[in-house]
Amino acid sequence: MLPSATEIVCALGARDELVGRSAECDHPPGVEAVPVVMRPRTLDADRPSGEIDRRVRAARANGESLYTLDVELLRSLRPDVLLTQDLCGVCSVTAEEVTTACASAGVRPEVVSLSPRTLEEVWGTFATVGEAIGRPREARELTERSRTLATREGPPPRSRVAVVEWLDPPIVAGLWTPDIVRAAGGIPVGPAPGEVGARVGWPELSALRPELLILSPCSFSVSRTERELADPRTAQAVRAVGAKLGTFVADEAYFSRPGPRLVEGVRLVRSLLDGSPLRSSMPVSPWSSPEERAAA
Repeated sequence: MLPSATEIVCALGARDELVGRSAECDHPPGVEAVPVVMRPRTLDADRPSGEIDRRVRAARANGESLYTLDVELLRSLRPDVLLTQDLCGVCSVTAEEVTTACASAGVRPEVVSLSPRTLEEVWGTFATVGEAIGRPREARELTERSRTLATREGPPPRSRVAVVEWLDPPIVAGLWTPDIVRAAGGIPVGPAPGEVGARVGWPELSALRPELLILSPCSFSVSRTERELADPRTAQAVRAVGAKLGTFVADEAYFSRPGPRLVEGVRLVRSLLDGSPLRSSMPVSPWSSPEERAAA
């Protein structure tokens, strides 16, 4: 019921056992062939960030789910294990919604809820999924590999890093993202590890004095974020932050999906701080305002 769970299942070598997914599960390549059990109720991903935020907040305030489950498909698939989460009603259906849908479908899978808040807890979900699907050895190997790749050896962190997970209003990423920044050798600004993202104004973000600014809105591709940044007011606000090490637009999977690819988030921040080459297949792009491009 969430992209990170799909990625974990596939990373554990159980791709052929995956019988259903959410509409947002798009990795690894080829997983799109798996039937879609969960879809968003509205398709407004191309609307401005501020408009999306207002709609989401109104729906949550009214107790409305943002997603719909295909009960008939769930009945026909009859899964043995169903992976969901109970951390964010914006990111996916909750465990309660899943339980209700399963009762309606007349199926009784083992419902496993993944709700990590820190990077170490993300690694812990690998074991949870591994036990549920009978792949504990593969889970131990994936956990150890991820921890090793995310470990940094070098001088103490010096540069302040802000990762922004939404543009309007700007939200400084929390939960596991501060751990990612620390693992990469940076000093995270904003929430402490495990805390939810902080809604701030652009002047407030500027006052936090980030030296490196990474824009990685949840569920947005690089091109989608760049379209949003074409708005002159947004561009001016981002430019005013004045991150001396640069501003970069990154694919949301570097930070938003609590699964194996968070290692790529560590690598990204590390490379941007060190000036070393980035070896990742996920998109990232330096960003400058129209005024800066004209001056160059």
